[in-house]
Amino acid sequence: MLSQNPGRGGDFPEHKAPSTLTGTMKIRSGVRVVAPVVCLALAVVVSVPAEATSDKNTTKKFIGGLQLGKSGVVANLVEGVPPLPETEATSYLIADLTTGKVLAAKNAHLKLPPASTLKTLLALTLLPRLNPKSSYRADLRDQNVIGNRVGLYPGQSYTISALWNATLLLSGNDAAIALAHAAGGFDKTVALMNQKARQLQALDTFARTPNGLDARGQVSSAYDLALIGRAAMQRKDFRTYATTQSYVFQHSGKKNEPLKIDNQNKMLTTYPGTMGVKTGYTTQGKNTYIGAATRDGHTIIITLMHLTYGRDALATQLFDWGFAADGKVQPIGTLVKPLK
Repeated sequence: MLSQNPGRGGDFPEHKAPSTLTGTMKIRSGVRVVAPVVCLALAVVVSVPAEATSDKNTTKKFIGGLQLGKSGVVANLVEGVPPLPETEATSYLIADLTTGKVLAAKNAHLKLPPASTLKTLLALTLLPRLNPKSSYRADLRDQNVIGNRVGLYPGQSYTISALWNATLLLSGNDAAIALAHAAGGFDKTVALMNQKARQLQALDTFARTPNGLDARGQVSSAYDLALIGRAAMQRKDFRTYATTQSYVFQHSGKKNEPLKIDNQNKMLTTYPGTMGVKTGYTTQGKNTYIGAATRDGHTIIITLMHLTYGRDALATQLFDWGFAADGKVQPIGTLVKPLK
């Protein structure tokens, strides 16, 4: 059966108002959310207080370009391009997925809990290692997890493909753990994920779990999530999972009914051209998102982190701005290529 614990690790609270969220904790880094002041100058950098970034020396060289190391909203606005949306999201990034040019960002390299967007890194790590047609026999270790669960039964076998659908559509935390065990174990998989992050030059990212549930020291950034999302969208198998709107999860036991699961990325049906990528929510990470959409020959990738509610509304605004600005504004940086 489907089990939910949205206060601790699921994708459902994004549609709720702040008063309905329970158990929300402040991020350990002491982030204070400050809405950006929109400026119509040709180049705009709107700063937030120094404590909003864990990297106090913002003049040092950052992966992707110096401007990406600045705190606050950063964009090179020009006449005819609308102002960026105001938001309480602690960080975000907008880029051209094809060229890698970063069009705008807010606290691009600020390290924050990634929530279930980390499952995108899990997919990048294990999709090449696991045969989708092979089977995995679940055990008790796969059940010992909070948040979204597809409901794995110990002793029953599931195809790797079914586990990927449960992981990437429903954001099933038990399915993600099962995939880690199928690939050689929890610790081995986490080590491989961190190795993959280094290869992508996602240097703000450190994984401690396969599923993104809050764990001490587990962080990423809006910039790194864009690198991870861009790399994932290069894979045909990942794109297939990411764009699947619903799936019937089959349990092998006769006593267990099939479970229809829906993709938690509602933008697939509400925003034309959406191609993925992954939603997320945890108590500490709040709403997080990696999204990609295409329109009129342009493909935009967006990321956002630490947003109390209104994920889809903000994603829509970021996509709209990206399509309006792509090819018109001078980029503030670039999404670097993976290392060989």
